[in-house]
Amino acid sequence: LARVLDRPGRMSSSSPRAPELGQETRLYFPVGTMGPGSYEPWRLSELSLAEFCLDTDGQREHYLAQKRSIVQRVGRGPLRTQDTASQRAQLQAADFLRARMLELPAFRDQAEQLSGLALDELMMQLQEDLAIMLCPAGHAPERARAAYLHVCFPSGWSPSRLLGKSFPALHARVPYEPGFERAERADHAARLFTEPAARYVWSLTPSAALDRHPEVACALEWSHGSAAHLRVERQIMVPLTADASAGDSSALFFIRVYVYP
Repeated sequence: LARVLDRPGRMSSSSPRAPELGQETRLYFPVGTMGPGSYEPWRLSELSLAEFCLDTDGQREHYLAQKRSIVQRVGRGPLRTQDTASQRAQLQAADFLRARMLELPAFRDQAEQLSGLALDELMMQLQEDLAIMLCPAGHAPERARAAYLHVCFPSGWSPSRLLGKSFPALHARVPYEPGFERAERADHAARLFTEPAARYVWSLTPSAALDRHPEVACALEWSHGSAAHLRVERQIMVPLTADASAGDSSALFFIRVYVYP
């Protein structure tokens, strides 16, 4: 980490995908100008849309086992609003995910199996978490609300408290960092519905746990930890085609967590 921070300017590899845990990652995570709240659109000519959204690696079974355990806990399963617009967005998201998954080597021979899975079940096959942001017709993008949350690995926040909340409410606890001040958050919300983009958020934590829900009893504090871990969120935003009949817009917000000792 010290060697990375010593390098000036923006840094990234030629691809927004991360290597598997335990491999060298010095040049992958942007540092400096790419702090929380900043975005980097990637040219899809260099990467398929499936690879852009989903990162399947050798740690997949570990992530899925964690998910299977977490969704069994009270209040920790997938959350959704029940209105018609939300239901439409969830069906559209499921269609999108099936199509993208079949483009990846890990799922290429599973067309029949995936065809029978609903959105909740599809998310249990992926290492990413997902939020669906829904913007009703006639509303500004910053009023988009979280219509669906399948989040097993939150970084210190409770998904059950944010279902149905607006973009500003979802980011209320995020510090006003340069590039993500209050006045600029409306512009960031608008990016959800324009073009695919990637954002990175990183922190140092005393725990290697993927799940950092505030109610997790075993969450370590620094005073009790014996090691430090670099926790990185790779956040991918992909707008979906607007519903022509209703005028609603929706966007997928993927969150992939990586933890490095």
